[in-house]
Amino acid sequence: MPNRRVAIQQLLIIWAGAALLPSCLHNEEKVSIPLTLIHIDPADENMLASLTETILPKTDSPGARELAAHLFALKMVDVCYTKENQEKYIRGMKDFETWVLKKTGKTFSEISDSEKQSLVGELDKQQPSNEGISFFYQSTKRLTIQAYTTCEYYLTKIRGYKMIPGRFQGCVPLKTA
Repeated sequence: MPNRRVAIQQLLIIWAGAALLPSCLHNEEKVSIPLTLIHIDPADENMLASLTETILPKTDSPGARELAAHLFALKMVDVCYTKENQEKYIRGMKDFETWVLKKTGKTFSEISDSEKQSLVGELDKQQPSNEGISFFYQSTKRLTIQAYTTCEYYLTKIRGYKMIPGRFQGCVPLKTA
C-alpha cells in the first residue's frame, strides 16, 4: 500500500512537471501591442521604432520612440489600411530591411545614428527603385508625424490646446460686422 502511494505521488509530480515545463521554456517574444490583421516580429518592431526615432529624434522635446509613434503606425496599418496596402506595407518593411542590409551590412537597428540619418536623407531626396520601400517609408513618415501632432505632449505643451474653444465674456460688447 505505501509503495502505491509513493508511486502515485511521484507520477503526479512528474505529470505536473511535464505539464509546466513547456510553459517555462517557451520564451517567444511578442510585439508590444496586439495586432489582428498584420503579423510582425519584435525585430521588425524594433526597426520601426528606430526609423521613427530617426524621422523625429529626441531633442528638448520627446522623440518618436518615447511617444510610441511606431506603435501608433502599426495600429493604424493594422486597423485602417486595406488588405492590399497592409501587404504592401509589410513587404516594403522587409524590402527596406534588405536594402539597408545590402548598403551597410547591418540591420537598421544596428547601424549608427549618422548612418541612419544618411539613409533616411537618401530616401527623402530620391525615390528608391523599389516601390514597396517608397510606400513603406512614406507611410511610416506620415504616420509618425500624425502620431506626434496628435499626442498629448504636442497638444498641451507646444500647441496649447484648450478643451473649450474660448471664454465667455459677458461684459464685452459685441462688434457689428
